[in-house]
Amino acid sequence: MSKILENKEQIIKYFEEGSKPKQLWKIGTEHEKFLYHLDTLKPIDYHGKKGIKSLFKLLKKKGWKEVIEDKNPIALKNKGSTISLEPRCQIELSGGTVKSVHETCKQAKTYLDQLKTICTKKKLGILGMGYYPKNFKKKEGWVPKKRYSIMKKRMKMTGSHGLEMMSSTCCIQTNLDYANENDMFKKVRIGFALQPFVTALFANSSIINKKKSKFLSYRSYVWSNTDKKRCGIIPEVFSKKFTFEKYVSYLLKVPMYFVVKDGKYIEVGNQNFEDFLNGKLKKIPKQLPTLKDLENHISTIFTDVRIKQYIEMRGADSGSWNRICSLPAFWVGLLYNKTILDQTFLMLKNWKLEEISQLNMDIQKYGLKSKLRGKKIQNICIEILKLAQKGLSLRNCLNKNKKNEEHFLNTLFDIANSGLTPAEELIDEYVDKNNNCSDKIFVDNSY
Repeated sequence: MSKILENKEQIIKYFEEGSKPKQLWKIGTEHEKFLYHLDTLKPIDYHGKKGIKSLFKLLKKKGWKEVIEDKNPIALKNKGSTISLEPRCQIELSGGTVKSVHETCKQAKTYLDQLKTICTKKKLGILGMGYYPKNFKKKEGWVPKKRYSIMKKRMKMTGSHGLEMMSSTCCIQTNLDYANENDMFKKVRIGFALQPFVTALFANSSIINKKKSKFLSYRSYVWSNTDKKRCGIIPEVFSKKFTFEKYVSYLLKVPMYFVVKDGKYIEVGNQNFEDFLNGKLKKIPKQLPTLKDLENHISTIFTDVRIKQYIEMRGADSGSWNRICSLPAFWVGLLYNKTILDQTFLMLKNWKLEEISQLNMDIQKYGLKSKLRGKKIQNICIEILKLAQKGLSLRNCLNKNKKNEEHFLNTLFDIANSGLTPAEELIDEYVDKNNNCSDKIFVDNSY
């Protein structure tokens, strides 16, 4: 049975217990993809001969075990990795934690090879982009998870683009460990401050309904208009000292979506976790939360950087195979060597919340051409990448061919040096003078 939480201090302790010595630090990579029909270019549904449910049956034969909700498979697990489903059948691999970028990259490739084999047989494509580029009926094909039904209702009330976020976006994410509270603070501060730069380097969602939009990362724009109470930046991170206590204070104030009791989802209106901690949830009066309730609540908070008992860096558009590997390389290089961590923190410690908030909006439209304090983002990206490169060099983590992790940054260096985001390259190649996008974008950006 999950532990009962009676006070704020227990929650603070939960995050403190996530601290790990450096020798135990690991890397996790998560990446989402759209699956679509090769003949119609329509995203797949949950049910049907070519639906997610049928794909899961084939993946079971490769060693994956189903997770069932209301008699429906909603996820698969295998050796520490999880295949899960986003609301509109986007498929996601949450890879098991590993020691090196080499391993997390190999893990992703093994999974994609399995998925590719199955999809080829069913004449399905696997698309790596931040936003689905062709219009479809967004009311169809939703995953039958109670959690998503509740979220759909709430998203209509909290922002203008919440349903788009659920149905039409895909991202890449890196998960990293922290040593203690101060280490957490530095990593989280760096994570939020550099999020706009990551958005620019990975911007890959400019095509909406087969037309060029005014955004290079429309995915980022969608997320910024989803729910301001649970998305974007946690302002307190930009105070002089961000602590576990401050993070918990933030968590307690975020409205809850639901509580799960005896396997049943209970909507809780607009009440927050603080109400729950005080036994004041109207739907279940006088009941206190458990540790599982806390973890469920955290999973419904979608900030650019999210703290569990590790740190999630969440803001990159989904993209090509090499970019899946480059995101963990970027963050590991910056954050897993103390000297480089401190240098990076020193570089950006005076950047203000207002500046980063504005930059987040600028990046969505202008990518690497955006500016911070009069300096072009392109040039700052190159500086940051050089720091990450040095961090990976100092790690000196070699694969069987005696090659270290630095080469995983080559893709990002190419982007930064060119000054062109992946989105701009797609526009140049697939969008005609009338602003229409060729269907060829699907084939060329599929695995």
